[in-house]
Amino acid sequence: MEEFDDKYFERLFEAQFERLMAFVCSYVGEEEVAKDIVQDAFMTLWNNRKKLDESQSVKSYLFAIAQNYALNYIRHQKVIAANDLPLNLYLSQQEENVEEHEKLLAALEEKLKELPLKQREVLEKCVVENKKYKEVAEELGISQNTVKTHLMRALNFLRKNLDEREMLLLFMAYSTKT
Repeated sequence: MEEFDDKYFERLFEAQFERLMAFVCSYVGEEEVAKDIVQDAFMTLWNNRKKLDESQSVKSYLFAIAQNYALNYIRHQKVIAANDLPLNLYLSQQEENVEEHEKLLAALEEKLKELPLKQREVLEKCVVENKKYKEVAEELGISQNTVKTHLMRALNFLRKNLDEREMLLLFMAYSTKT
């Protein structure tokens, strides 16, 4: 084997690049991927040039490296494909869940709009903003007893018109808005 220097490597690259590309492309089927694999194979050959067995052909070694990289790429693509199906299924289910959740929230907000304005204001300030009756009374210019009455009526309305899950969802949704 002649000395493995820059010039030898350049001649080898020029002489084998196209053949190696065709060889790798026959495995992976994509020219860009094949180009990356061939470049990686040449880099591996260059980085290991001092460890090469002089009794073996450099060309054979180069083709063996490229073949291994191509087979690794194919195995990796199979793993990705096997994992993509469950992931895509999960993501589509989550999308449906989000859409269902948003529809439910919209329906719940419509129910809230059925409340008289003062009851809705008191409910939001007491439950969502977690304010004390005294604070709400001062803000709205009403007595604390009136705050309690509005809150009680609003909650009674919601209890009659919503199930527990809907109530919980409603309060969770509003508590994240603040």
